[in-house]
Amino acid sequence: MNINDILKEIAVKNGVSEEEVRREIEASIAEACKDPKNPINKLGKGRVPTTEEVMEHVLKEVAKSQMN
Repeated sequence: MNINDILKEIAVKNGVSEEEVRREIEASIAEACKDPKNPINKLGKGRVPTTEEVMEHVLKEVAKSQMN
């Protein structure tokens, strides 16, 4: 399952558009990045990580935890 599929599934389950899901995630990421001690600040290539960068990280962490 790719990130766009995940966003679409979330949108369908919540009765909103994929764009709204993406906006909400981006707003949450931006809010989390306000705390300089938050580990999210170490993700991604830019000042604020993208939705894709955060979701890729989360998916990798979930996969790691399922292996243990």
